Amino acid sequence: MVAFLHAADLHLGLRITRFSPDIAKKVREARFQALEKIREAAKEHHVDFVLIAGDLFDDHAVDGDIAKRAFELLESFPAPVYVLSGNHDPLLAGAVWDRPPWNTSNTNRLCVLREAKPIEAVDGAVLFPCPVFRKTSTADPTAWIVGAPVDEGPIRIGVAHGSLKVRADLPIDDHLIARHAAHDGKLDYLALGHWHSRQQFRGPDGAERIAYPGVHEPFRFPGSPESRTGWVPYSAAAREEFLDSGHGEILHVRIDGPGAAPSLHAIEVSHLSWADERHELTSAEELSRLIDDVAVRPLAERCLLRLRLEGVLEAQAMLRLQELRAVMDRYLFTELDESELHLKPTEAEIREVAGDGVLRRVFEQLQGEAGATEPEPRRVAERAILLLYQIVHEVGA
Repeated sequence: MVAFLHAADLHLGLRITRFSPDIAKKVREARFQALEKIREAAKEHHVDFVLIAGDLFDDHAVDGDIAKRAFELLESFPAPVYVLSGNHDPLLAGAVWDRPPWNTSNTNRLCVLREAKPIEAVDGAVLFPCPVFRKTSTADPTAWIVGAPVDEGPIRIGVAHGSLKVRADLPIDDHLIARHAAHDGKLDYLALGHWHSRQQFRGPDGAERIAYPGVHEPFRFPGSPESRTGWVPYSAAAREEFLDSGHGEILHVRIDGPGAAPSLHAIEVSHLSWADERHELTSAEELSRLIDDVAVRPLAERCLLRLRLEGVLEAQAMLRLQELRAVMDRYLFTELDESELHLKPTEAEIREVAGDGVLRRVFEQLQGEAGATEPEPRRVAERAILLLYQIVHEVGA
């Protein structure tokens, strides 16, 4: 029996371009904090080793301090760590792998998988690494395994980085991997990296022997093709495979023996969470419940929160949006989109603001403009009505 952790696509050294400097610093640091959680998981689950299936670093221009910090952190793991190169950090001359301290990394504790040849990970388990040597390639990195000698004794585990050929429209130079590469190479498990969502694939025998763990730390709001960090993959940016869930995960894998079906269990290790929520509001009570909910959520300082509000509210309720903005200040980052939330004052609110004189005629004209189909004139009119109501309400108080 062998048990190990499968991680991929850590992208340490990720450049953050779309946040303020203080938030960007915390988003970058979160990638290391999540890596520390992987170390904790390795200790908690008493695993035999840890696999990182490519893209440990975002690119080869990674800062020397980051490269050194990653090296020292991985060396402190309670079990051996095997690191594969990926399309963002391929094994090129002069790459991060050729610079200290990584040029001397093949120790009993930390090993960069530099060659496509079998290596004994622990007693009873052999790795079949498929290192990446360039950003793009039309070759299947796992093809060599089919011709490798087959011993009856050890558990066989492949490690590769690329796109599993599960459909016809994948880029041909994206390190395409045969759909049944695990079966073809007589592997008990094929640990993949490259795709940022956790995915598991069954082989001809019905067992899930091929898997992507997803990212250990999220890049973006769930389901959104927009990367708030400014990060873009070297492959096609709009592909759904590079959309993460807003949470970070790794896989705990246990294989009881050669030929046994792997047992896969996802472990969440992310430090930050990204929440993208849409709420329809039609009453002051619904807005109150939302404010109360947002105010008491745990770990707000580690959450990036985007709220999109839609619906219709009375004027008094609309004024309470300031309370919502105030409680959102607890969060690491917030974005409030109220462009689809519209104002419909009650007759009592109209009388309170406009009375029966000239101001009422102004108010009625603004109401007419607030019914416009064009979004910008409608929005301006609604804000003018709300401002009038707020002024009268504050003067009266």
